[in-house]
Amino acid sequence: MYIHLDCNNFFVSCELVSRPELKGTPVVVANDNGNNGGIILALNAEAKAVGLKRGNPLFQVTEILEKKQVTVIDVHHHLYHDVSRHIMDEVRQTEMVLDFVQYSVDEFFGFMPDDDPTRLRGYLQQLKDLILDKTGIPVSCGAGLSYTLAKTATWFAKHYPAYQGICIMPADKREQALTKVPVKDVWGIGRRSIKKIEARGIKTALDYTRQPEAWVNRQFGVTGVRTWKELKGVPAITLASHERQKSIMYSRTFAHMTSSKTILMRELSNYASAATRRLREQGSLCQTVTLFLATNRHRTDLPQYYADDTIRLSTATDDSAQVIQAVTVLLDRLYKESYQYKQAGVILGQLQDNKGVQLDLFAADQVSEQAKQKRLMQAIDGINKRFGSNQIHFAIQGTEADQSEQPAGFMRPHKIEEK
Repeated sequence: MYIHLDCNNFFVSCELVSRPELKGTPVVVANDNGNNGGIILALNAEAKAVGLKRGNPLFQVTEILEKKQVTVIDVHHHLYHDVSRHIMDEVRQTEMVLDFVQYSVDEFFGFMPDDDPTRLRGYLQQLKDLILDKTGIPVSCGAGLSYTLAKTATWFAKHYPAYQGICIMPADKREQALTKVPVKDVWGIGRRSIKKIEARGIKTALDYTRQPEAWVNRQFGVTGVRTWKELKGVPAITLASHERQKSIMYSRTFAHMTSSKTILMRELSNYASAATRRLREQGSLCQTVTLFLATNRHRTDLPQYYADDTIRLSTATDDSAQVIQAVTVLLDRLYKESYQYKQAGVILGQLQDNKGVQLDLFAADQVSEQAKQKRLMQAIDGINKRFGSNQIHFAIQGTEADQSEQPAGFMRPHKIEEK
């Protein structure tokens, strides 16, 4: 069966590992700018119980935060990715899961060559216990005949406490289970599709599977048909089908700490260039650009500093020049010369398909300018593909001589889904 692992309240869970005294109290993770100008990105069950929700602007819930003594923790993206990689490594070392892959920063898929519900529950319990023991992160697990059914099973594991964090959905229980799943909660059915679906009187996941394939294909294309088949227990999604993630991150832990803004800008512009190249490869555009900087948290003898900030672009783009420009602005905001930096990264968020881009109503000549930039990016990508990476690059990315100042090179890219 296919399996799905989903970390519970991931950002908050990561923070509570080093702050166990906060367990059992309401805690939220937010991109707080110090003036209550941020929003809640993640929260634990105790915070939800006092009326808070993900996406709440902090300034709108100040009274609740103060009255209920809610702890607000600033977001630390680098920490969450470190924990995610740790989970990947621990599970792979067990060799219990085939084709184990990271779908997002807090979600993982794999396959177990067994369809016995009792044995599967035992295997998944072992994984849950291992991850909790090695990383301190609680996870919910699901198993089903397809990726979509496995993720749906995890939905039950999260919503029904009696499952104790593990739900197996065998073939003979599939239809009964799908009657309880609102169609809007099905993985692969987007917000834009919901109105058409509900207008047809479709309310549950099972209702969706009972529609004619021709209608599904006509309304939602091949993606909708894949989801339709998967809900019927027919595997139709490959990893390549879901290459497009909600965000992409390139980051690096430096071999040597640095306080040089020039070196940081050089490295970050390389990350931005690599990330936008990945965008173009998968046919996506980004709407937001996030940058983060961090000192070495293991060097307690040195001043500590972590900061991140985000720019929302007026028009979604895959243009390296625009992303590098945004990174330059963000580095100017965040950089403090009195710190020794050990890690930095660029995150491209709110990804969307590169077809049907919403342009800026007040910007002139966008169509012709976009066409020109697209041709430029295609030419650069073509040359680099033929003659080697970064043979053609932006001046701010530095030269080979610049790269020798410090050991350079990327960590492997991490695709992440903001939660």
